[in-house]
Amino acid sequence: MTQKTLTNASRLTKNVIASVVCLSGMPFLIREWLCRDKVTMLMYHDAKPAVFRKHLAYLSRHYTLISLDRLVDAIYQSDFSQLPRKSIVITFDDGHAGNFAMLPIFKEFGIRPTLYVCTQIINTHRHFWFKITGQSKRDKARLKKMANSERLARLKRDADFEPEKEFTERQALNLDELTAMAPHVDLQPHTQFHPILPRCTETECEQEILGSKQDLERLLGETCNHFSYPNGDYSAREIEVVKTAGFRSARTTEIGWNTPRTVPYHLKVIPMTDNAGPILFRAELTTIPQRLFRLFAALMSLQFAGLTQNAR
Repeated sequence: MTQKTLTNASRLTKNVIASVVCLSGMPFLIREWLCRDKVTMLMYHDAKPAVFRKHLAYLSRHYTLISLDRLVDAIYQSDFSQLPRKSIVITFDDGHAGNFAMLPIFKEFGIRPTLYVCTQIINTHRHFWFKITGQSKRDKARLKKMANSERLARLKRDADFEPEKEFTERQALNLDELTAMAPHVDLQPHTQFHPILPRCTETECEQEILGSKQDLERLLGETCNHFSYPNGDYSAREIEVVKTAGFRSARTTEIGWNTPRTVPYHLKVIPMTDNAGPILFRAELTTIPQRLFRLFAALMSLQFAGLTQNAR
C-alpha cells in the first residue's frame, strides 16, 4: 500500500468519524457543558486564510477569543471568574511564511493569537527539518525517537540537510513580516531549530530554550514570557530549564482543556487540522477524532515494534 493510499484512507476515516461526532450532537454538548468554564487552546501550523477565516467566523459566534497572557494570568491567580465562559486562545507553531497572510484576518476579528516561532529559522532561508521532501510519517516518527546528534547525522546522510543550510526559497517568516505582525500578534519562542528536546544533550537543550528566548527578545526588543515544546515532547529537565529561563508558561500538545488548576508549564491544547472543512473542524473541537487517531497510532506503533522484534 502506497503512502498516498494510506493518506487518502486516513482522511476518509477521519471524515467519517467527524460526521458521526457531529450527528451525535457532541460538539454542542461539549461546548455548552463540559468546557464552558474551561479555556480551550487551539494549535494550528500553516492554515490557509480562506479556511482559517471560516474557522474564526464559527468560533466568534460560539466562543470568546482571548489572549494567552489573559489565560496565564488567570491560572497564576487560580481564578477563572473574570474570564468569559467558553474562552479560546489561538496559537500557531513554527513560524511558517504562510502565517503572514493571516494578519488581515487577525485584524478583522480583533484577536491576538500567539505564534510560537523557531528563532534560528525565521528571517533566514533555512528550512524546517520535518518538511524535507519525500519524508513519510513513519520516517519522521523514527527520526523523532533518535538522539539529536543521530537525527542530524541521518538527515545529512539521507537528504544532505543541515540546520544552518540556506536554500533558494524560504519557509519561515522574515523580519519585515514579523515587524508588521508584532502589534497584532504575540510572538514567542519555539526553540531555535525545532529539535526533540528530550533527545538533546543537556547543553543542546539549554541552548535551544535559552537561546531562542534571547534570539527573539533581541529581535523584537521585548520580553518573551511563553514557550512551546516542539512536538509536545518534554521531561522534568525541560520544565526546569524553561522555568530557569524566566518563562511564565509552556504549551504542550497534550489534548484537553485548561482550568484554574492547570500547571502553567503543562498548558493543554486541541491540535487542529489546518485545512479542516466545517464538519471536521466542529468535530475536532470536541477532541474525539484526535484522541481516536492518537490511540490508533499508538497501537500501530506497538504492532510495528512487535513485528520488528520478531524479525530479529
